[in-house]
Amino acid sequence: MKNQPKVFIVILNWNGKDTLLDCLRSVFGLSYSNYEVVVVDNASRDGSIEAVKSLFSRSHFILNHDNVGFASGMNVGIRYAFSKGTEYVWILNNDVECDKDALFSLVSAAKEYDTPALYSPHIVTPAGDDWFSGGKIDYIRMRAEHVSEEEKIVIGAPYKTGYLSGCALFASRKAIEITGLFDEAYFLYYEDADLSVRALKKGVDLVVVPEAVITHSEQSEQNPDKIYWLVRSGLRFFKTHTPFPARIWMWIFVPMRKMKNSLDKFRGKKEALPVSSAYADSRAL
Repeated sequence: MKNQPKVFIVILNWNGKDTLLDCLRSVFGLSYSNYEVVVVDNASRDGSIEAVKSLFSRSHFILNHDNVGFASGMNVGIRYAFSKGTEYVWILNNDVECDKDALFSLVSAAKEYDTPALYSPHIVTPAGDDWFSGGKIDYIRMRAEHVSEEEKIVIGAPYKTGYLSGCALFASRKAIEITGLFDEAYFLYYEDADLSVRALKKGVDLVVVPEAVITHSEQSEQNPDKIYWLVRSGLRFFKTHTPFPARIWMWIFVPMRKMKNSLDKFRGKKEALPVSSAYADSRAL
């Protein structure tokens, strides 16, 4: 590709030393040449930044004094990237590894696309199974879901979808200027669904680029607070975005889920405690 536009790759880290190093090894092996890397660290205590500075000193580093969450942490990196005049940003979880041509494919798709858009690569598991190839918002079951798009992946051309994961989101400066940054009211989870909905409302397409491939090991599964933030952030999202008449169903569905949670607590189910805490804390949302 001639005249490669500048891309800033923003990687958010929180105590992810081992996966972060693997992520950066793949990033610095990309075939696309005109990019810079920004590592935003949310007050890690596992030696992450010391290791990265030693091995990948070409990176830029932004060190937050506290764990400010996903949305706020990524926004810090995106703002920094735009302050340096970049045309595109690619945000990455610290637990992904990139195919060497992934960024080249994303930039090519963006340059050929007619309207402002947000993009995602095809994301697979370490075993090669599909992890994300498209998404939708289910307002009845109150979920943001990954959906299988196997036929479209085989065809190979970029295609639209209803929701994009924030795992490896790629965007032009123009698209972000239209949609706005992540809503920092979401500490963890559903910030990508919120951005997706806002983008669609403002005429910004959501596009999957199947020729761009990354592998996601999903280390967030090990976060003990995952259930809490999934429930709390999900409640915020659906309170904000559920359209009428689905909102009427939500007023019935949420109390039913709370009743089930109370029963689960009575039965001693471990996962019921963080769910109960999320419901209690969501009253202030």
